[in-house]
Amino acid sequence: MRAFILGAALGLIATSAAADLASDFQACRAETDSLKRLTCFDAIKLDGTTPAASTASRPRSAAPITMTKVVLRTQGKDLDKRVYSPRVEAIPTFKNVSKKTVVAIEHTLIIADAFGEKVIDGTSKLDIKIPPGKTVQSETFYYWEDNQFISSEPYDRLYGPVGTGVAKATIAVTKAVFSDGSVETY
Repeated sequence: MRAFILGAALGLIATSAAADLASDFQACRAETDSLKRLTCFDAIKLDGTTPAASTASRPRSAAPITMTKVVLRTQGKDLDKRVYSPRVEAIPTFKNVSKKTVVAIEHTLIIADAFGEKVIDGTSKLDIKIPPGKTVQSETFYYWEDNQFISSEPYDRLYGPVGTGVAKATIAVTKAVFSDGSVETY
């Protein structure tokens, strides 16, 4: 990314301020010690503030795509539906309050038991089309199958809390891809 900024800065030398910026970049490039070179680049002021100050003070925006609910359920073995082992399923529903159509999201998924202990805690990507202002239940869902030969697997730890209705699922969208090709991180 530094190379892109350097190229952009050198390509736009039109004012004395830009010339000063270019000379700062040249001085940093000439530094042979990699740690000092990195420190030099970090100290360059691009817009009147230091890069660290401008990114640290900028709050992250809230995601316009939010989870409205997650249905947690147990599914028994059902050969007609091609369910060969009992499993626990999580089916998320999302709402898009942006003005663009969402085509994919990256999110965190946490499922906790009655004591608040995390049983599932991970990041996943989901291809889902959500028009602006609409709420859509995902056609893709998550499941954890029972393996009778392994104990204390996610299925074993989820079955009780999900079966009794005390499990809590939360999903936070961390990145969204829109139909126009734009990508936003939250």
